[in-house]
Amino acid sequence: MNVLLVFFAIPFAVIVISIALEKLLDCPILVAAIAFAVMLLLAIIASSTAYFILAIIYSLISFVTAWISKYMHKILRSIGNCTRDCNNEINNNCNNGNNTNTLSVNARINQLNNSKNMGTFSGCYRRR
Repeated sequence: MNVLLVFFAIPFAVIVISIALEKLLDCPILVAAIAFAVMLLLAIIASSTAYFILAIIYSLISFVTAWISKYMHKILRSIGNCTRDCNNEINNNCNNGNNTNTLSVNARINQLNNSKNMGTFSGCYRRR
């Protein structure tokens, strides 16, 4: 097998496919298992010991890529939520200095009327 194919093209393809599968499946172990199964089939077809070793290495690359992709998406989503919430003044989780009496519960905004309903809340109490 060509050296460039083994060390550049196949790992790059494994990384891209792992990121795409992680976005669809949201499970790094399952992504690595799928990559290992595909690489194992290719190793059996080629019937070479080197391909079995490469299948293990590529599945490890797939797992690490999927795991990093999952947590990077989680971090970016939390940063995006904080920024969006502060700019739209939906809630006060970002500590931007606004002290409004607005609560956000299950994407519903309910305002507390301090003069009439002190301490009462009317909204959706459903838990997920």
